[in-house]
Amino acid sequence: MRKKETPGVIDSNVRIGESVYGDHQSAKYYLELMERFGIERAIIRCFTPPDLEFEKANADIENIVCAHPSKFSGAVRIDPRLKHSLQILKKFAKKKAFVCISLDPFEQSFKVNSLQIYPIYEFAEKCGLPVVIESGFPIVSQPSQLAEVAGEFKRVKFIMTHAGQLLASGQSETDALLAMNENPNLYCDTSQVILSGIGGFIEQLLRSNNHNARSRILFGSNSPAGELSVELMRVDKANIAEKEKRMILSENARKLFQI
Repeated sequence: MRKKETPGVIDSNVRIGESVYGDHQSAKYYLELMERFGIERAIIRCFTPPDLEFEKANADIENIVCAHPSKFSGAVRIDPRLKHSLQILKKFAKKKAFVCISLDPFEQSFKVNSLQIYPIYEFAEKCGLPVVIESGFPIVSQPSQLAEVAGEFKRVKFIMTHAGQLLASGQSETDALLAMNENPNLYCDTSQVILSGIGGFIEQLLRSNNHNARSRILFGSNSPAGELSVELMRVDKANIAEKEKRMILSENARKLFQI
C-alpha cells in the first residue's frame, strides 16, 4: 500500500459521478483514496450519464474541479456521434478546469478512426488539448486504429488507456508497442494491464527508446473499475529505474497536462 510518504502521484484516469451502466464514484470517496494512497492530483471525467446529458455531466465535473482546484483537473467528455457534441466541447474546453478531451468508443459505439470523429481531432489540434481515448476494444479502438489517427493528426497528443490492451488480457501488446514506437504523439496509461504484461510492456518500450518513449507512459488507475493499490503496484513492480517510475507516476502527466 502506497502511503503519504511517497507523494506526488498523478492519476490520469479517474471517473466521477453516476453511469447509465450502474457504475458510480463520488468525489468525496476518491478524495479519501487520494489521501490513503498518496495521490497528489487526478484527471477526472464523467461516466456516460444515466440521462445521457453530457453537458450537465461536464458541468458537474467543472464544479468538482472548482471546489478542489489543488486536487483535480477535468477532462471534457462527449458523445461525438451527436451533432451538438462539438458545441459542448467548445464550451468546456476553454474553461480553466479542463486540460484534455475524453472519448469512449466502446460505450458510445464508434470507431476511433472513423471520419465522423475527425472534427473532434481537428478541434483538439486547434486548441492544443490532448485526447484521452478508451482503448483496446476490438472493432472500435485497437492500437492499430489509434496509430492511424495519431499518424493523421501529428500535432495532437493522444493517450491510449490500458496501453491499448483489452481488459488486462495483453492480447494487443505487440500492436501497442508498434503504435507507440511509430508515433511520437501517442501516449499510453498503465491502467488494468496484467502485472507481468505491464512490466514487459514498459520494459520493452523503454528499451526501444524510440521518440523518447519513457516520457509517454502515464500512471492511470481507471478508478473505480481499477483498484488503486493494484494499479500502483503495476508500476512499483516493473523492473525499471526509479527515475523512470517517477516519470510514469507523476512527471509525464504534469508536463503533458501542464498542471
